[in-house]
Amino acid sequence: MNIPILNLYYLLCYAWDKLEEGEKVNVSASDYKTALELLARVLLGGCEHLLKRGLDRSYVLRTESYAGIKGKIDFSASLAAGAFRMGRAVCTFDEFEYDILHNQIVKSTLHRLTQIKDVDETTKHDAWRCEQNFREVSLIDLNPSAFSLVRINRNNAIYGLLLRVCRLIVECTSLDERDGKYRFKSFADNDKAMAALFEAFVRNFYRKETRGSFAVATEDIRWAASFIAEGSLGLLPKMRTDMTLRSSTRKLVVDTKYYSRTLSDYFGSDKIHPHNLYQLYSYLRNLEVNPSDPLNEECEGILIYPTVQKDVDESFKLGNHKIRIATVNLGSDWRDIHKRLLQIVD
Repeated sequence: MNIPILNLYYLLCYAWDKLEEGEKVNVSASDYKTALELLARVLLGGCEHLLKRGLDRSYVLRTESYAGIKGKIDFSASLAAGAFRMGRAVCTFDEFEYDILHNQIVKSTLHRLTQIKDVDETTKHDAWRCEQNFREVSLIDLNPSAFSLVRINRNNAIYGLLLRVCRLIVECTSLDERDGKYRFKSFADNDKAMAALFEAFVRNFYRKETRGSFAVATEDIRWAASFIAEGSLGLLPKMRTDMTLRSSTRKLVVDTKYYSRTLSDYFGSDKIHPHNLYQLYSYLRNLEVNPSDPLNEECEGILIYPTVQKDVDESFKLGNHKIRIATVNLGSDWRDIHKRLLQIVD
């Protein structure tokens, strides 16, 4: 599926819930031909904005052998090292400095950009120059656990988008042992990764763009079942919607799917992927008999696919429930995508 780079950028910003931060980055996504070029320039543009504002600093606990006393004396370590005989002490103290985890991740990702084979020389040079502004920051080994340890708050919110970009660059690069260089494999070629991105994009798009009309959230649906043997219901799988849109008068259960083919081929004829419809109808039927929400009885179901072979927009009714099957063309102008997604739930 051919998705223009500008659209891919919007998908990422919505999916990460970082649209406002993304709009602050001085980068024209339409200038780039590959996802890697875009991510590199977004990172560099974001770093430029970050450096103008000033790198974040925080207190870091240090333990060092010190000539004199600083902070608290670690007597056990001092005695073991024989520090007192040399007029020194092993002390623990807080230092207010730049060498903190989120700065380390950004610097280390910039460093990796200089080692990726597919990055052009101009971008590598710009990444190297940007890296030099992080002189007081250490390089670290980039792994998923490092990203999960960072806590974004109001004071360091500027790092939110940058760390998302860093993580995507790291996850899509692997070391080639033949030449010691990193290679980038675009997430846009990975259907599983794109399915997760598409779902998060649509959910956050509706959360942002229909605010005031719908409340948007995922929803756990209770099975309309009673147990025969004690504990038998524990074997039933959890039902959770991709997203549920609710207003004072309507309830929509929306499921997103991402395939290399919009429709399945059933003996030479195009059909909706059957398990998608079964899943959605199961949600609606189990909601229907749940009296906790008066809108459950006639709630609507929507399946949204990206357009591949052709556009689809069909509606029909199953029992009490209106069901709509719709596609959105991710290769079209972004304004048309925006308009189409709003029209689907209108």
